Amino acid sequence: MKTIKINSELWERAQEYAKQAGYSSASEFVEHILERELSRAEKEADHKEVERRLKGLGYLE
Repeated sequence: MKTIKINSELWERAQEYAKQAGYSSASEFVEHILERELSRAEKEADHKEVERRLKGLGYLE
């Protein structure tokens, strides 16, 4: 496990939202958000790589 620093106001907001949304803790909520955003970024990078390859093969302009 690693530790990160988060602005206290932001952490308080995360704690409140996590509670309202049914997460067991703010840490669980933050981990979920990080996973979701990283997954989204990885999919976008994969899409761009496929597009680059298709352009290289002449299938796309």
